[in-house]
Amino acid sequence: MTVLLTLASTLLAAAAGSLPAASERVEFPNIEMADAAGQVHRLEAFRGTVTILNFWATWCGPCRYELPELQKVSNEFGGQGVVVLAVNVDGPAPQVERFIASTGLALPVVFVDGRTQAELGIDRIPFTVVLDRQGKAVRAYAGYSAAAMKDLREVTGELLREGAKKGGK
Repeated sequence: MTVLLTLASTLLAAAAGSLPAASERVEFPNIEMADAAGQVHRLEAFRGTVTILNFWATWCGPCRYELPELQKVSNEFGGQGVVVLAVNVDGPAPQVERFIASTGLALPVVFVDGRTQAELGIDRIPFTVVLDRQGKAVRAYAGYSAAAMKDLREVTGELLREGAKKGGK
């Protein structure tokens, strides 16, 4: 079963407007992502932070609207223990570098291969997943919408408050 199918409960929770209980959150796989220099990073390295993974491509029209919104989320919450990763599915290529330069994107850009994307079950982009500090999926958003971005901001704030209540960052 793919992670996307397992995340169905988090998609349903998005409509409910509340965070799923910690016991109901879905463990997200410890995927490998490469940066533009080819250095491999494992997702587990980001544990301890609220991590937002945005799967995107240069040819994706809605991604052009969503990435600047995610940059704003990173600017707002980055100093509070939030990491937003722009996970490109095109692969390191000149068009990715041109896209980043043309948009002024300052998010960390990492790349996953087609096999990883398929194993996750991500068959549409943009696709965004919000992970709590333990690496568990709290919410997933298929596609782009202003309402989803509003919810993402609220969920991020709630996760930060959740960590503060438990003595986290």
